Amino acid sequence: MVILLQDRLNSTETKLRTQKSEYEQALKLASEARLAALEARIHPHFLFNALNTVSSLIPTAPAHAEGLIQRLSALLRSSLDAHQQGLVALHREIKIARDYLEIEQARFGSRLRFAIEMNGDLADKQIPPLTVQTLVENCVKHAVAPARNGAEIRVRAVADGDGVRVEVADTGPGFSPADLPAGHGLDTLRKRLTLLFGDEDPLRIARRGGWTTVAFRAPG
Repeated sequence: MVILLQDRLNSTETKLRTQKSEYEQALKLASEARLAALEARIHPHFLFNALNTVSSLIPTAPAHAEGLIQRLSALLRSSLDAHQQGLVALHREIKIARDYLEIEQARFGSRLRFAIEMNGDLADKQIPPLTVQTLVENCVKHAVAPARNGAEIRVRAVADGDGVRVEVADTGPGFSPADLPAGHGLDTLRKRLTLLFGDEDPLRIARRGGWTTVAFRAPG
């Protein structure tokens, strides 16, 4: 009996150590993602483009220019705060994504078209920070920026059992998981989601009807 109890205690201890290790890895990846996202946002080229857009709007559309400054400030503040939280409300992530897209839309004009759809009942669902942001940034970089006519981006959050499924789609050329090199934003996101939720294949990538969709599920 004593031996059986000792074996069970040893097994439990091993599981706890494994869980702790996975949790620490998730925190490390989250920190890396936060830093990568922040560096991208405060990169001189990004700031130059954003501030140049604001400057051009001041004479003719000062209210629009002021709104962009407020969105840029909120975007950077959210990036700094993200590392302090393991999960955030879906509506906050959606707002970050909207702020980013509106800043970039002011620069790209009609080349960037986007729509966001979220049922109000899902607003407080918890998801990892900077997830939606990572996906929309990928769309702008690889679908909108290289194309003469730009692209459309669609962000959609739908109920999935007790959890929520987030889908980000664009009309760009598309890609496959094999195209993602190690360290790519989506590769880091995939690893974070695997560690947090235990899904070995957390990012679902599909190409249909001219749209490439990347989706993930956060449990309730």
